[in-house]
Amino acid sequence: MGITPAQPVQDVNVEVLARALERERAARKKAEQLMIDKCRELYLSNAEITRTAQALEREVQLTRAVFDTAAEGIIVFDQHGVIESLNPAVQSIFNLQPTTEKINVCDLLPQATFCTTKEKCLLTGLQELLGESNETIGLTSSGAEIPIEFVVSEFEANGKRAYSGIVRDLSRRKNLESKLAQAQKLESVGQLAAGIAHELNTPIQFVGNNTRFLKDAFASIEDIFSRYAALLSQCQGNPQFSKETEEIRSACKSADLDFLLEEIPQAIDQTLEGTDSVSRIVKAMKGFSHPGSENLQEINLNAALDSTLIVSRSEWKYSAELVTEFCPDLPSIMCLPGELNQVFLNMIVNAAHAMQDKAKPQEKGTLTVRTSYDEHHVFVEIADSGTGIPKAIREKVFDPFFTTKGVGKGTGQGLAISYAIVVERHKGTISFDSIEGVGTTFRIALPRNLSS
Repeated sequence: MGITPAQPVQDVNVEVLARALERERAARKKAEQLMIDKCRELYLSNAEITRTAQALEREVQLTRAVFDTAAEGIIVFDQHGVIESLNPAVQSIFNLQPTTEKINVCDLLPQATFCTTKEKCLLTGLQELLGESNETIGLTSSGAEIPIEFVVSEFEANGKRAYSGIVRDLSRRKNLESKLAQAQKLESVGQLAAGIAHELNTPIQFVGNNTRFLKDAFASIEDIFSRYAALLSQCQGNPQFSKETEEIRSACKSADLDFLLEEIPQAIDQTLEGTDSVSRIVKAMKGFSHPGSENLQEINLNAALDSTLIVSRSEWKYSAELVTEFCPDLPSIMCLPGELNQVFLNMIVNAAHAMQDKAKPQEKGTLTVRTSYDEHHVFVEIADSGTGIPKAIREKVFDPFFTTKGVGKGTGQGLAISYAIVVERHKGTISFDSIEGVGTTFRIALPRNLSS
């Protein structure tokens, strides 16, 4: 068998192959570098996205923190009034409990102008109120009405129109405004009363002094009349003076001299009692209406109560008998006299009204005012035998604007102001015991050593 000879080997161009390999390595290296660059760009993009996401998350958290902790109420709602979100301040203002049910803004602000339309679309009414501060009445979950300030703003979210509302509870501001108005009114009345008292003082002194002069003068005249009477008796049997004695007796009878001699001294005494009473009232008015001061003054509460009872006598004299049980050695205290006089007046007037509501014809109640003290406090009790305070409202008697009196008879401010004066201004306490149909006793405790 023969052998086939081998094919001839072609010559390989080593240089060409080397260049090809070099190009391949360069291309691979370039691809690797491009991949590294892209990976770096991707990494940086991811890092930037992460930073942006973290910044957005911080912004969301900050916004949520501001939303949740804002002192003012914030409500977000749509053009139909459906609330999408509200903060804890709104829940506090309206006493709302957490719920998954949708609430309409008109459920909270039923008297707002944009809620008075019959349709549920509030768009027209809201457009007129954007950016404006509006006062209205809010309705809490318990049905209580509270004064509210409401400011509406418009924005767009997810292609839809939406609204945000800032809600402020004006109860405190209204209360302060009412107290200020009451204080200004009392100040004006006090100035008027002081002026009247000053003007009355001088003529009353004239009347009193002249009446005392008449009393002394009549006593002298009465002595002369008694001597004339004795002389007339001696001349009665003498024929020489029969005509004269008869004329004198006729004149005395015509003038009813015996009646005059008996009644004139009584009339003078009653006039003096009246002028003394007016003088006491004038003095009480001057003391009661003395301009208030922000500086503490030392007073005796017995004297302050006595002045207040005199000034307020027209309120209670027809419905109550007054009983005073003043501690004779009651120590003086440092206080704001004008403000405490106001407290005592409020309490006495309230007691009088309670007894007027209960009183039957020709029947009077009992108004008792007593004072006492211990080591740290001076106490004032004002008790009445009136209608008493129903249990259902006892927790509300010191609330501003709360009153059970008829329209025009009470503002609901008296006890609220009294509470503020005693507790906040004088660091004392005020409490009461009451039995329906029997009466009420208010107790005021004031510190003996109140520092300014």
